[in-house]
Amino acid sequence: MQMHVISALVENRSGVLTRMSGMLTRRDINIQSLTVSSCEKMGLSRMTITIMSNKEELEQAEKQLNKLVEVVKISTLHKSSSIIRDLCLVRVNAKDTKIRGEIIQIVDAYRGKIVDISLNTMTIEITDDPRRIDKLIEMLRAYGIKKLLRTGVTAISMNGANGE
Repeated sequence: MQMHVISALVENRSGVLTRMSGMLTRRDINIQSLTVSSCEKMGLSRMTITIMSNKEELEQAEKQLNKLVEVVKISTLHKSSSIIRDLCLVRVNAKDTKIRGEIIQIVDAYRGKIVDISLNTMTIEITDDPRRIDKLIEMLRAYGIKKLLRTGVTAISMNGANGE
């Protein structure tokens, strides 16, 4: 099983998200992340759906999504020809100066930003490839994660690859 990113151009109407996620759920395909927003085309939205699946499940998901009336286009984005990003906010324990210094070094190594500091915690923001974010989170677990939020994957093909 591996991560696959599906980009769907859909009509911007109520119920589309429910129908798409329901269709995948009925076929026992688990959605890892899902982001939706308006796009460059009036009346349409772009959905970025991340699933963990094998090749056959991916093909099944694409075929089923294409059957939905509101779907204009489905594309699978490949890591080698796409820019894939996730945004994460993580609040960690940081009570003393030594710990704060260590956390700052780790965050700098991952090109993250410290966006808030309180007496007992630091809040970090990072936008990066989901796997790099996973690695940063693992590094920060040693300090005690108080809160963790991720937006979900968003992606775009490079140079119009995949017909995007």
